Amino acid sequence: MLLSRLQHRKCVAECCRHVRASPAKSSARCCFSVLAASAQPADYTSSSDDADERPSCAPTETVQRRGRGLSSARVVQNLQLLKRRPDVALAYFKDTKSVGFSHDLSTYAEIIDILSSSGQSRMLFSLFREIVLPTTDGGGPEILPLMDHLKRTCTASDSLVSATNCLVTAYITCYDAQDTIGLFGELCRLGVVPSVWACNVLLKFAADRGGSEIVLSAYDQMKLLRLTLDAHALGIITRSLFQEKKADKAFEVWVEMIESGAKPDISGYSSFLTGLCDCGKIDLAYAILQEIIREGIQVDAMAYNKVMDGLCKKMRLEEAEKLLENKIRLGFTPDIYGYSYLIRSYCKKGNILKVLDHYQAMESHGLQTNCHIVSYLLQCFTKVGMASHVTKYFQKFRDSGVHLDGVLYSIAMEAYCKLGNMDEAVKLLAEMKTDGLAPDRIHYTCLIKGYCSKGDIPNAQQVFEEMLKANVKPDVVTYNIMARGFCRSGLVTEVFDLLDHMQDQGLEPNSLTYGVAIDGFCRRGNLSEAEVLFNIVEERGIDHIEVLYSSMVCGYLNSGWTDHAYMLFLRVANQGKLVDHFSCSKLINDLCRDGNAQGASNVCSTMLEKNAVPDLISYSKLIAAYCQTGDMHNARLWFHDMIQRGHSADVIVYTVLMNGYCKVGRMQEACTLFVQMTSLGIKPDVVAYTVLLDGNLKEDLQKCWQGISKERRSVLLRAKQNQLLSSMKEMEIEPDVPCYTVLIDGQCKADYLEEARGLFDEMLQKGLAPDLHAYTALINGYCSQGEIAKAEDLFQEMVDRGIKPDVLTFSVLNQKS
Repeated sequence: MLLSRLQHRKCVAECCRHVRASPAKSSARCCFSVLAASAQPADYTSSSDDADERPSCAPTETVQRRGRGLSSARVVQNLQLLKRRPDVALAYFKDTKSVGFSHDLSTYAEIIDILSSSGQSRMLFSLFREIVLPTTDGGGPEILPLMDHLKRTCTASDSLVSATNCLVTAYITCYDAQDTIGLFGELCRLGVVPSVWACNVLLKFAADRGGSEIVLSAYDQMKLLRLTLDAHALGIITRSLFQEKKADKAFEVWVEMIESGAKPDISGYSSFLTGLCDCGKIDLAYAILQEIIREGIQVDAMAYNKVMDGLCKKMRLEEAEKLLENKIRLGFTPDIYGYSYLIRSYCKKGNILKVLDHYQAMESHGLQTNCHIVSYLLQCFTKVGMASHVTKYFQKFRDSGVHLDGVLYSIAMEAYCKLGNMDEAVKLLAEMKTDGLAPDRIHYTCLIKGYCSKGDIPNAQQVFEEMLKANVKPDVVTYNIMARGFCRSGLVTEVFDLLDHMQDQGLEPNSLTYGVAIDGFCRRGNLSEAEVLFNIVEERGIDHIEVLYSSMVCGYLNSGWTDHAYMLFLRVANQGKLVDHFSCSKLINDLCRDGNAQGASNVCSTMLEKNAVPDLISYSKLIAAYCQTGDMHNARLWFHDMIQRGHSADVIVYTVLMNGYCKVGRMQEACTLFVQMTSLGIKPDVVAYTVLLDGNLKEDLQKCWQGISKERRSVLLRAKQNQLLSSMKEMEIEPDVPCYTVLIDGQCKADYLEEARGLFDEMLQKGLAPDLHAYTALINGYCSQGEIAKAEDLFQEMVDRGIKPDVLTFSVLNQKS
């Protein structure tokens, strides 16, 4: 109430000064009002110099009677007289209302015009808020008829724009975005077009309160109304969409508004590119940036960095490098970010040369490195196995004053441990403490692992105790390393004690911990201890017990107990579980090696039932095992299954199959496979050709049994051999010793001893050392032709070369002598 009275008195004073009357001379018993002052219009323009002249102080009932007697035209006239004093005009407007005058569209339009034309935005905002705010006393007039009247009576277009802006600002404080969008439509239908500023206010309000759907609704309404939108509006809409990861829609709006004439500035383009990158639309961002560069449009450095970061994360490093070059070429000052992204990504690839190139380029621009880049560099050296370079560069960075954090110390400590230099690793731990860095679990575990790798269990235990004293709690990884170290050293009791200690510390050994212990026992030959621990844990039950089963299967296999491993595999499979892929592959390999192709087949079938596809090596081993037994039906079945599962057969698999067919006398299938292999673009090797040459020789012997003449067989054999040799020559494949042995054997069996001897000498001229089989083949040829002396000379040559004859060699000589 007090504030209201003070404001009222201020209005009275202002009006009195305007009519040259002093409020100090007014009667204290009578409150002078603007309404009283305005009762006589002539007073506003009076030029009387009489300082004592002042308006009369009318009683309250007189003022009220005069208020009721006012007309709209008289109020409008008085407001126009107060046009140069908008604050007084507004006070007069309110006073007339307070004494009972009912304002209509003309009086409201007049005061709005006065306030807007004089730039009184705050007063106009307050007035509009009173008009649009729902009240119990009915409030002001309807806003749409008012704005229609204002449009027709407003003296200047700028005033109408200002009034509309204030209306929109007031409206959003009283209603939601959807209601304000509706107001926009109604205003436009009246011909009152909201300004660009008003559109942006509405879009910003919609984005803050309603999200992207409301923003798009407002945008669609503005498009429908053909309102002009600027780059700021474009930024508001796209940012709202990017925040909700609607990048495709943001791009659609972007294209529409650019085509409609919106012209983003540097910040607008940069913000849009950043939004695309944040939504993972790197391809699109990169394409737009390239187009921007071609058109000579500028964006800020951060936009380049964002796109480069995205390209690097997708490992599109050549494109990122070109973008960095363009950025520098366009005059941007090189910063650390672009180089950091490239160094990080090349580190992931293990390309140390590129890492060093970009690091040196960064230094050449005078950019100071930081601990993150140092970390990338040292990790890359670690990844490629260059531990000595890790220690070298660590010392270099330490001497240069680069801040070294705990991560860098852990990398350097790990490198020293891999080099076996435990003294330096321990010194780094002490240096950390001196520099105020607290070693954590990773640093202590690194030292423990280093000592365990060297078999230095006492020092590993000492570090473990120091870790506990420093109140650094070991985790499962630490205990697993300790357990592996104990197992490798055959410390069975210590392993069980460690597991107990782990549980005392509140850490429950997991399946990996037990798996490490079991594997370690098996590798040290302590299979019985491994079985004891396995049985205890299996009986107790544990999560992810498949890890334990896998360790035990591998333990049996490493100990040569393939049957035990296979039986455990079957028991696990019957429980609906499956050991890991590595254990399955090793089991398949060992079963095939032992000639148990059916068992290996069962393992593969079980894997496939569990949606685990055997790898190419496992398929190859299984196919080879069936080929070895002559079961080409199953060999071919698994070959087709391998292809259907997405594996690409290589020359080794094809050669194994061809060899299998040759062994069972099915040369046609072997030749068909050879043609199929070459048609798929798989280049045969010397082993594949040797298999076919040997197969042709065996086919020749089979034809001998079929009664085909020797002369005819010899011609056919030589023709096939020459064809294969020509193919080898075209593919630049040189025969090796086994290949020469087959050729020599074939020529001998065809009674072409001179050619056989020529091949033998050719082998020697190429620097190939004939083996026992090559000598035996030629000796057999000489013996078959009765040239015993040459056979004996060749036998002596073989012995002189240090090649020990076998039973076959002696049998050949004895049969022909």
